[in-house]
Amino acid sequence: SIAIKEDDDGIMKSEFTLPTIEGIEFVNYVNEEQLDDVMRLVGQDLSEPYSIFTYRYFLHRWPQLCILAVPTDSEGGDGTEEGTKNRRRPIGCVVCKMDIDDGEPSGDEVVTTTSVENSNNKTNDKGTDQNETQANNGLPNNKIFTGYIGMLAVEHTHRRSGIGTALVQRAIHRMQQMGCQSIRLETEVTNKSAMTLYEDRLGFVREELLKKYYLNWGDAYRLRLWLNA
Repeated sequence: SIAIKEDDDGIMKSEFTLPTIEGIEFVNYVNEEQLDDVMRLVGQDLSEPYSIFTYRYFLHRWPQLCILAVPTDSEGGDGTEEGTKNRRRPIGCVVCKMDIDDGEPSGDEVVTTTSVENSNNKTNDKGTDQNETQANNGLPNNKIFTGYIGMLAVEHTHRRSGIGTALVQRAIHRMQQMGCQSIRLETEVTNKSAMTLYEDRLGFVREELLKKYYLNWGDAYRLRLWLNA
């Protein structure tokens, strides 16, 4: 559930609990055996194609910020190893990264694997002190970090079941654990379902209108969510 609150400075901030969905397990990205699944999911609705290098840029540097939604039921399995593999095929994913927040859009000055690799398999859905997490990750405490949601996708047959919301909430929670003070993203102006998810359900606010942002000349909104310290 989401609770949007206003702090003493008038800034809207969010508090939320991580939802569970019956029949769905949320798992971490592990290795490139899952790369095809991520590309399949994200590529189904892209207004512009990503190269494999874009996926690897996110997944190699921030594997702990890719979360997959996988069915837990046995539908489609035949008891064989191949049947189990097909049954456990992810039906949703979210892919994120972290940046040093200098007030500008994401660029080359990013938090790399070197500075956060220690949090892989340690950063989970359990509560963790933010300063302790930063220290464990080797992140400098005098920097301000922002998270970035680069990709979110759910198969058409599993939409409107809360999976997208649950994926984003887990990603936000994880980036907050790793020291992020805000989360940014861009989404197409015409993507009403995404705007409803991010603004109405999760508390993101519009920062900027980006004219002709996409290769198809579509406009985008840059959105930001401020996190509680």
